[in-house]
This record gives sequence, structure tokens and C-alpha cells, in this order.
Amino acid sequence: MAKVEAIDPIQNQSPPAVELLVRADASQLSIIRAVSAAIAGQADFDLDSIADVRLAMDEACSILILRALEGTTLSCRFQSTPEELRVTINAQVSELDTTSQRSFGWHVLNTLTDSIVMTRDADPEQANGIVATIEFTKTKVSDA
Repeated sequence: MAKVEAIDPIQNQSPPAVELLVRADASQLSIIRAVSAAIAGQADFDLDSIADVRLAMDEACSILILRALEGTTLSCRFQSTPEELRVTINAQVSELDTTSQRSFGWHVLNTLTDSIVMTRDADPEQANGIVATIEFTKTKVSDA
């Protein structure tokens, strides 16, 4: 007999998410930019904010792609609420130094987004592996 479960909206408080998985390779950046712009547009962001999201995705993904292990996957997760778009990007990396947070690219990310953080954690799938994550939010501009 099949198992059936209902999703109770009260129990599941997280907004719906879209996840894009691509090779951690610079050739995939055009796809990432297009998908991120489409999601921001669907979430009713204005044109300037859509451009900001697209550029932020390009820069954040480039930071991770440059440090990614060969053959690894870049994961881009988008969660949209009525107020903001939250994006989480991660990949297995060989190393992640703190100098990347002092780079010009990081300054650009701080300018384009409302909040941004980069973390690194041990990879549960590899003994000495590292998973780097960049998470940012972009808030909708109010029509005041």
C-alpha cells in the first residue's frame, strides 16, 4: 500500500525553493545568470534589482568556481518570500582563504546585496574536503 502524507502549511514554514545544479565551471555562468534573473523577475523584483541579483550571482559563483575541485557540482538554491530573495550557493573547494572577502569582487557583492556571508565547513563526503557556501539576500524595493 502506498504511503500518503499531507503537508501541513503550519508545520512547513519555509518558503518554496528552486535549486539549480551545474558543473562548477565558468561555462555555466550564463545559465546561472539567466535562471537567477528569471527567478527574480518571477518574484516581482524591479529591473534594477534583477540586474543586481544577476551580477551578484555571477560574482559569487565565480568566487566558488575558481576554488572548486575538478568535476564538482555548484549548487544554487533560491528562496523567495514576499519581501526578499535568499540565495545559497555552495561547492566543494580545495581551499578557501579569507583574502577573498577583502577582494574587489567581495566589495561588489556587498554593494549589490543587502546581506552576504561566506562560510566553509568540513565536507561529510570527503575526509579532508571543504564545502564553501556563499549566502546572500536581496530585498525588494518598496513602492513608497
